[in-house]
Formats: sequence, C-alpha cells, structure tokens
Amino acid sequence: MAVCLDRDKAQDDFRSAYGPAVSKIDDSIFDRRTDSAVTVSGNVSRRLCYSWADGCYGFTVKGKLSLTFTDRVYEGKFRTRYKPINKHNTFPKPPAGWMTWYAVMFGACEEKVIANAEWQKKYLADYGADTVWVDWEWYHSAFHNPDASDNIGYFSPDPVRYPNGMKYVSDRIRELGFIPALWIGPTCEPAKTATFEKYIGSVYAERLSWCGKYFFDITDERIRDELIPDAINKVTEWGYDALKWDCLPITLAYADQYHECLKHPDITSVEALRAICEKARDILGEDFYMLSCAGVNDREVLMASDIFDGARIGNDIFTWKEFISDFVERIMRFYPYHNVVLYCDPDNVVIRPEFNNIDQAKSRVSAVSVLGLPITLGDDLTVLPEERVELIRRTLPTLNIHPKDIRESIHDGRRFLVNLAVSAEYEDWNVVDLLNLLEEEASFTLAFDRDLHLDDGEYLVFDYWNRNFLGRLSDSVTVTLPGTASAVLSVRKATGHPQILSTSRHITQGAAELSHVRWDDATKTLSGYSEVVAGDGYRIYVYVPEGYTPTGFEVSGGICVLEPDCSSSGTVGWSIEFG
Repeated sequence: MAVCLDRDKAQDDFRSAYGPAVSKIDDSIFDRRTDSAVTVSGNVSRRLCYSWADGCYGFTVKGKLSLTFTDRVYEGKFRTRYKPINKHNTFPKPPAGWMTWYAVMFGACEEKVIANAEWQKKYLADYGADTVWVDWEWYHSAFHNPDASDNIGYFSPDPVRYPNGMKYVSDRIRELGFIPALWIGPTCEPAKTATFEKYIGSVYAERLSWCGKYFFDITDERIRDELIPDAINKVTEWGYDALKWDCLPITLAYADQYHECLKHPDITSVEALRAICEKARDILGEDFYMLSCAGVNDREVLMASDIFDGARIGNDIFTWKEFISDFVERIMRFYPYHNVVLYCDPDNVVIRPEFNNIDQAKSRVSAVSVLGLPITLGDDLTVLPEERVELIRRTLPTLNIHPKDIRESIHDGRRFLVNLAVSAEYEDWNVVDLLNLLEEEASFTLAFDRDLHLDDGEYLVFDYWNRNFLGRLSDSVTVTLPGTASAVLSVRKATGHPQILSTSRHITQGAAELSHVRWDDATKTLSGYSEVVAGDGYRIYVYVPEGYTPTGFEVSGGICVLEPDCSSSGTVGWSIEFG
C-alpha cells in the first residue's frame, strides 16, 4: 500500500484509503506481509502511482533517483511485535452487527438477542450487517456483584436469561444468516462455582471487581493447560464462530500486584497472559476470529497483537465525552495498526437519543465508517428511531479501508479531519469527514492542497448528509458546522464531461456499490452498474456541465438524478445519454 512513512505528527489531517489509492505526498510502498517498505525520492520531484492494467505500483522521478529499503517498519517505529493481519479469518473485512451489552445491558437475555437478530435480518442484513455478539450478561447480572450465584459461571450460563442454553442462541443467530460471536472472561469467576472449586488451588486473589471475584493464577500450568482449553472448547461446542476476550487488563493488573504470590513469579505477567492466549489460538486455529477487549492501556492493546485478530482500543463508550476521549483520542494513537496488524475495534456505535443529539449520532457513524472500522451496533434495534436506523444503513457494509500514514496523530482541539482516498478502476476520489470538536458553531476552511493533498485543478464537492452540491471549486471549501456536528464531503476532480457526483447508497458515495462506470465520448453516454438494496430508494447524482443536455432527465443546479430499479436486491445496470 502507498503511504507516507515519516509525516510530522503535528499535521492533523488523518488519512485513510480504500483500494490502491496514491496521494501526492506518499513517498513509500509498504508491504504488509513483511513489515518492509521502499521509499522513493528524487532531488527534483517524485510521484508514486498505481497501474490497474499491470496490477502494481510504480513511480516517476525527476532528477537523481534514490531508493531506500526499510525492514521492520512497525517493529522499529512502535517497538512492538509484528504479524500481518490474517484476512482468511472469520471476518475478511471488519465485522458489523448488533451486541447485547450497550443496547440492553443487564436486560440481555435469549429473547432480546433473538428479537434484535430477527430485526437486523429484516432491516439491515441486505445492507451488510453480518454478526450478532452475545456479551457478558450470559453469566453476569451486575457490576461488583457480592451476591453472585454459585450456580452461575463460565461453564454454567444463567438459566433464567438463557433457558435453552448458549447453543440454542448461536443456532438461531446462524439460521438468520449471521455469525454468532461470544464474550468470554475465563481468567476469573464471579462466585464459588464448580469451576472455582475445581481450581481453588490456583486462585490467588479474592477481589470483588466489575467482572468477578476470584482470579486464577495465569502462571499455573493447570490454568494454562486445563481451564483455558476447556473454556475455549466450550465456545466452539456452543457453536460460536468468533470471541471477544475480556478481563485481560484487570487480569494483568492483579497479576502484577500480587506477582510474588503466583506459582511462578519468575514468569512475567505479560509472558503468562500471552501463553494462555497462544494456547487458545492453538486450539481454535489461525482462522477463528479472536478480539481482545483490552483498550484501557497501551500495554494491554499491543501485548498480544500478533495473536489476536482485533483489539478494543479504548474504554466503553456511551456519552459524547467518552466518544471523544475513547474513540477520537485513541484511534489517532492506534489507527496505523488497523487492517495492517489487526482490526482496531472502536467500541460500540451508540446513537440513541439518550446519549446523542442527531448531529452527534451522524458524527459517530461517519467517523467509524470512513475509517473502515468494525461497526458494532449498541442500541436496541427494535425501538431505535427510524431516522437513526437510516444512519446505520448509510454506513453499511464495512469496507477494507487502511491507513495511509504510519504514525500516531494528534488533533488541534477544533477539528477531527479524516481524508479517505478511494481508488476504483474507473475513478479516484476523496471522501472527507470533518468533525467539529467544539461545543459551539464554527467554520472550517479545507485547502485542497494543504489539507487534502490534491493536485491543482477544479473539484466537484458534494455534502452527503445534506444532499447539497457545494460547487465546482479550485482552491478550498469552507463548511460551517454546529457544535459536535460533522460534514461528509465527496471531492471529485472535474472531468469536463458528465460524471458521478455522489450516490445515496453509502457514505463513501460510490465505493461500496458502483462498478464499471464509463463515459463514452462517442455516444455521449455515462453508464455503470450498482449493487442495490430492495426498496432503498437508491439515487445517483450526476454532474452535468454546460453544453450537455441529458435525455429524459431534468437538470437542476447542474445536477440530474438517476433512480435505478431497486425492486429487488442485486446488481442493476444504468445509463444516461446526453445531447
């Protein structure tokens, strides 16, 4: 992938890419397979490029050519283990789907899971929802619970909440066409369960904590070689195809605190925890999706990045303040790892009115989608207002988007700016997500050269959420936003003939559904194909420059709108002729 290997951290534009996109500031080609890069430079100028015909990157240089080869790029820059992401796991692209905890919390139960899964099937499956996550309520009923039942634990799920057992739930999820995923926390038990009694000699700490009370010695061979295999095998026996492994930070913290009490204090806490995670990986195989829920501190996120397929990068997010501190701040730290080493999990996308006004809800879904992160739905879908459900539809499916800067980033306190470069065989364009971090209204000017790194020329700018053409511009665009609101803009270079301006299907405005788009100058015809969803009301916005008149369509403000057939889901062809 084309990247800028050594950008100044103070430059606050946050770059991502879909496809083999190349920007004028990119200076290197990075190989995810080997953690190596080649940097191209010339004493006059250099420019990277990508050839769709040849299927490879290339470059042009003026002046003296210099090539610099760098090994162990990530290991050297971030001082962490490197293993490329496995795209053959359960999720070849980031997962998207409903989760119990944030949506219904301790009201989670078999009935709620199935009701939301059925709703997701009916209203979101065709858009790209693919997963249902059963979180920790299957054997927890409260935080710091001193009255936890000795009859409910990891190997004995709550019989009231899940009367038919965990296998029944996974079967129902799978029947609906979704991937069933399960929360686990096998390093501690909430009460004196049968598991506690069996491994009582390996319990080293009795600390009433949010997730349990009795903590097992992770340096003990019995825990590594008996308890963990039994716990992991339960996941597959119950029929789940992905897991979210929680309690890792607190397990590590207590192992540090009571280290001299452990069976093998000569083994570090990180070494011991890595060993049990590796044991789980050996049992499940390389292609079973494992998500580490370890976003509190950097150490926990990165200590097993070569073992897990995904990692939570922050704390739980409900409020807007938490979104800023545990999404915006944390993703600017960890985004270089996303879709390179593992999927960066930004926590649930919670958009219900209890925690967000409508602008904030748009801001949340926009940032997660344009960065190509996992989309975990954290609201009770059966009662979520329709205008907010519509926001979800516009961000599904998830796309295989990757970073373009191998660096940590910071913002200026006023804006969070994501610049997604999209490269399709028929066109390159940019999708810009601009979030106002302030509580009050503010205006922002984005310079095409400095902020978006575009070549000189004229660009067509379209405001996605407001369905508003902002004009044919050559230097910059200015956007005024209410406090905590965001704008998502498509920025396409003007071609001089009719061209795609935007589409309604997905926030990336064409990346998710368009293919084989073509302008035929001889017949003055614009044509292409789109993947549509039945009943979606799909629209294609076409820019019509002066001198062209579409046949059978009205033009308003330089735009005509196509509405291809959406009577059923699938691929539809479309075309428009001009006189």
